[in-house]
Amino acid sequence: MHSRLLGVALAAVTLLAAPAAHAADGRSVRLPPAAGAVSAASAQTDTWLVGAQPGAATQQIARRYGASALQQGTAYSVATKRARAFAGALRRAGRLTYAEPNVDLNRKSALDANPTGGPRQVIVPPGLAPPAPTASNSSIAIIDDRVDTSLPDLQANTAVVNPGPVLGPHGTMVASTAAGAFNGSGVFGIFPGAPILSIGMPLQATCADGANGVIAAARAKARVINLSFGTPSDCGTLFDAVQKAYASGSLVVASAGNEGGAGNPVIYPAAYPHVLSVAAIDPTFNATEFSNRNTAVDVSAPGVGIPVAIPLAFDADGTVDGITIAAGTSFSAPMVAGAASWLATARPTLSNGQLADILRGSALDVGTPGYDPSTGFGLIRMPAALAYATPGRDVLEPNDGITFVNGTVFGRPDPFLWRGGGKRNLNGSADQVEDPLDVYRIRLAGRSRVRIRVRPSSGDPDLFLFRGTARSIRETNRIAARSRRTGTKIDSITYRNASRTARTFYVAISVSNATGTGVHANYRLELQRLKR
Repeated sequence: MHSRLLGVALAAVTLLAAPAAHAADGRSVRLPPAAGAVSAASAQTDTWLVGAQPGAATQQIARRYGASALQQGTAYSVATKRARAFAGALRRAGRLTYAEPNVDLNRKSALDANPTGGPRQVIVPPGLAPPAPTASNSSIAIIDDRVDTSLPDLQANTAVVNPGPVLGPHGTMVASTAAGAFNGSGVFGIFPGAPILSIGMPLQATCADGANGVIAAARAKARVINLSFGTPSDCGTLFDAVQKAYASGSLVVASAGNEGGAGNPVIYPAAYPHVLSVAAIDPTFNATEFSNRNTAVDVSAPGVGIPVAIPLAFDADGTVDGITIAAGTSFSAPMVAGAASWLATARPTLSNGQLADILRGSALDVGTPGYDPSTGFGLIRMPAALAYATPGRDVLEPNDGITFVNGTVFGRPDPFLWRGGGKRNLNGSADQVEDPLDVYRIRLAGRSRVRIRVRPSSGDPDLFLFRGTARSIRETNRIAARSRRTGTKIDSITYRNASRTARTFYVAISVSNATGTGVHANYRLELQRLKR
């Protein structure tokens, strides 16, 4: 992987100063505004999202305040006027983890009445378009407006997870870009006929709707999840849902956003770790003016002059034929989702992380040479992806903070990576944007002496040992030992558990860029018990 350029909000993810974008570990537990109080948050939304430790006590408190549980089981939606009291009751019971406004999600796309064509032939050259029909279990979840299954391009390969009316055209347009059938009429997608799971959201969708959709897709075992929506407001509830989907094996693909010419804000969920963020390029292989630019962008796909299927009721381009031309990162993302489904079908043993690594590594470099925040690693290419060498697995992901391994996010603690006997070695990798932190839960025997090493093969990883009482990497007073040697030098800690009893500790590995070695690191973690 190329070394990334640092810049904007996402580039400075360090162990002791993690930005709000990655706030699942040590997130804010501020209380919502008091009833009747005027605030930006209360003006934006009628509901708040409140995270809490699961259990009967939490459920009882939720019933008292009329709060509704979201599908992920660790968050609740509650009316803004009751949110402060609900969060306060959870805090007094020691069960509150966070509180945030239930922000709106945006699914804006631009319609292009003057198509100029895009470089789709580079993604799938004519000799491979469409691919030979094959049975595929690599389903693509479209979390959006419900897909119109009356259209021939999507009728046979779409299953609607939550049936209901087709409220808007966007979901159908997105689905056809990924997997419209090659049937001699209409449009066909990057992976024609791939199985689509349509998970409908309301027209005015919120963070809670997106989070519920992601969890529903993960439960349906979607191989790929496409999110052609976004918000400039970081939403911890959606962040948690995306990480749970990734943990279940789904690859999450999201549009980078269409606000590049309107302030260029960082857009979520595309900017979250373990999400493949997709920018839009034009027919000249340059980033479009509207596509958002930041160091979360992974790859690019065409974003102007895209032929898409559209429900007849919404076909307003002058010819009611179920086809229109669209522009936006909303359609760049499903191209990548379709490519990921094709790759997963052809190479079914790949993990979701390996799928993402291959799509990044096999991309055609466009724009500024090397990685750049406008086009990422470049334009995806199916022939190169299908032939790309299998990368190593980054095991035990997501483990991007103490809350990921102590049971807060996933409901139960991770098993101990090591129980303090003999030796244990593990290969891993970290990246300041895609994988900002690796945390491992270990157990040290009483009165034992141990040595922990991080041996880098690339980049500059740093090593920290937190006491088991730590709830967040921000609790620097809970650091038992640390090693921050520069460059490719081995970081090493020797530590003695002075207690007579076994104790829990957390090994944390982050990436430093102090020496200009880049924001990605590959390493070998070595744990060994020493003689006293």
